[in-house]
Amino acid sequence: MPRERWRKRRFFRAKFFFFAILFLAAALLGGAVYALRYPGWQIQTVLVFGFDETMHADVEARVRESLDARFAFILPKSSYFLFDEGAVQKTLEKDFPWLHDITVKKEFPSMVSVVARERGLWAVFCDMNRTCGYMDKTGFIYEEAPVSTGALIMTVETDEQEVHIPSQAFDPAFVQKLDSFVLLLGEKTGEDVETFLFSKEFPGEVRVRTRHGFLLYLDRDDDFGKVISILRVFLEKEIG
Repeated sequence: MPRERWRKRRFFRAKFFFFAILFLAAALLGGAVYALRYPGWQIQTVLVFGFDETMHADVEARVRESLDARFAFILPKSSYFLFDEGAVQKTLEKDFPWLHDITVKKEFPSMVSVVARERGLWAVFCDMNRTCGYMDKTGFIYEEAPVSTGALIMTVETDEQEVHIPSQAFDPAFVQKLDSFVLLLGEKTGEDVETFLFSKEFPGEVRVRTRHGFLLYLDRDDDFGKVISILRVFLEKEIG
């Protein structure tokens, strides 16, 4: 008899703990859902900085689209705790390739800020099919461009590859070297670069056409500073 009583007591005790744990879990879950849905902790304000203000509305609208989504059909992604800064940043990088250095930061309890910089035009890149795009100083092609862009805009032409927009056409360090060449050429000789030419037949070669019709043949690994010094001496002798 005492053994039977002990078994019943043990059963009721286990049952009590089971329901207590179940109640606690339900309470915690309910509290979590309440916190995630609490109006005061929903992202309401989206601030955009760092580039042309006329384009702020498009970026803000894209961020707000992500706020309208729901997790598991119930929990709003506009919740401060569910808002994914990294995912929104990747979305903005994909949808707005003309922006770079994008930073998305949430601030408790209800604000998100987006800071970015607008890519600056360095040259117009055209491929073997005469498909062209605007390229910045990092070698990134961020937007389609017309084939004819006017004589004042420097171009990069190649028969090596097809251009994909957006895409990284050149290594940033190499483009920086080309940019230094452009600046140094203008400073030392008064010549402006009109076109950089690349060919798959001569992968290590860079041809440079200037606005006065000179055609320079360079090696990618050349010291461009020395090349310009030699060109300057030549121009001084030939032209005076």
